[in-house]
Amino acid sequence: MPTSFFQYEMLPTTWFYVSALIILALFFKFNRFWSVRNLDLIGLVLLTPGLLMLAMRNDQWGYAWLFGVGFFLVIRLIFDNLMVRRPLLEPNLTPGGLTFACFFLVFFIVAAITINRGDQIDTVRTVRLEQILTTRHLHHHIGMNPTTLTIPYEELANLPPGFRPFLAFSERTNLALAPPDKIREEIIHPTLPLPLSVDTDDPHILVWTDGDIATTLLKTENVQKPPINPIPPATLLSETPTTSNSLNVPSNTTLRIEAESSPSIQTAAALRPNLSTLSLIMSAALLGHLAIVFGFLYIGHCHFGNIQTGIACATLYLLHPYTNQMVGRLDHLIPAALILWSVALYRRPFFAGFSLGISIALVFYPICLIPLWCSFYWKRGWISFLIGVVFVLIFFAVLLLFSPIELGSYREQLIHMLGKSSLRIFSNPDGFWEYYDLIYRVPLLAIFFVLCFGMILWPSHKHLATLLSCSSLLLLGVQFWQLHQGGLYMAWYLPMLILTIFRPNLEDRTAQSSVVS
Repeated sequence: MPTSFFQYEMLPTTWFYVSALIILALFFKFNRFWSVRNLDLIGLVLLTPGLLMLAMRNDQWGYAWLFGVGFFLVIRLIFDNLMVRRPLLEPNLTPGGLTFACFFLVFFIVAAITINRGDQIDTVRTVRLEQILTTRHLHHHIGMNPTTLTIPYEELANLPPGFRPFLAFSERTNLALAPPDKIREEIIHPTLPLPLSVDTDDPHILVWTDGDIATTLLKTENVQKPPINPIPPATLLSETPTTSNSLNVPSNTTLRIEAESSPSIQTAAALRPNLSTLSLIMSAALLGHLAIVFGFLYIGHCHFGNIQTGIACATLYLLHPYTNQMVGRLDHLIPAALILWSVALYRRPFFAGFSLGISIALVFYPICLIPLWCSFYWKRGWISFLIGVVFVLIFFAVLLLFSPIELGSYREQLIHMLGKSSLRIFSNPDGFWEYYDLIYRVPLLAIFFVLCFGMILWPSHKHLATLLSCSSLLLLGVQFWQLHQGGLYMAWYLPMLILTIFRPNLEDRTAQSSVVS
């Protein structure tokens, strides 16, 4: 399929609006307007404006919007445990049509990763949110090692907690999907009020430069040489856009913009992966999305007793703008797939703990689920569950012995994997807390710890529905105090939230009755 289809027909803003309309058309119950299902769908759709603000570089309001909607979803998930009656609400599309839609949405995801990669984008209007975030990251971390893709040593402490080799591989994934040099310069420097000088090799050329970009005014034929007079700094730095006439350049002079290679752009070009690495990166992203889709299908068929419910969950996940805009972020995607498969394997505690343990080792934050899951398995299976988690953590601790020394000493990497950086009260935030006083993060962190360990006692009767809603609640609660782009890691809780929305009555699916020895 032509690349232009995805570049021009699937603009980010277009996808935001169209996907919201399709979600409501497929799943909104118009004959039961005041149903909880409709409230849930509105909550999911309301996440879209926050993402759109971030894509349009209005970060402060974007993160604030995501926090506001997140608070609404927290209240909804707390009350989910009181909702005993769960009527089956079919989608507004036949099973065959829904299956067809799900299949082609998977195809769009595949195309976004394999065909519409960043190096094929030729206009800033088609850049996805993940590519904007990657561009900003590259601009701030220009000292990456081209051979090992490691972050400068002084910046390692600012990484989100987790397995540093995995985080480095995630950086390479982001780079593979990053836009080309010209687009990155447009993202970082949307305006060019730059000082003027004269090219010493060609006096017919006037050059604006700030060390990163050179803007060239090229004189056309039959135009006299412009006067070489210094221009007052006040004129150059004014907020009014500079035109050729304000620079005393003849009106028939042609303006041509050429971007020189700045240090950040040179580094990014050197770091762009080769074909074999690119294939590995795209395969990892595709497998992550497919794992989530098949996880929905497996849970729908084996635990909900209705494969069509699983297809509906997968369709809603693929339709959500977040999935389209953050399609290649492995630090979002892989932990989400592992957590989802922990639920899919809940009948076998060791394998559920094994899958959850991998997600904890990679990004640390799912460790908040351990008290809840141990309480769920308390009457049967909690020892096997903990053995699975601990086994994986020990395995990853051993793997760190073979980690590149450029990522830090063994002790530094180990305590980073175990989440030391996540508990720092005052640090260098990236995201919501970049705009607000970090002292307000302390009470939120305290409330979260109370909620996390309170799950041991509440709710007293735990079943599969409790596991879904409370796991989603805790992973959503992490977003409020996370220092690194808190609120944006929706993949960690979005699949669980969707399952909570579509789930039937699961009160009989307890560990005592369902766990296989």
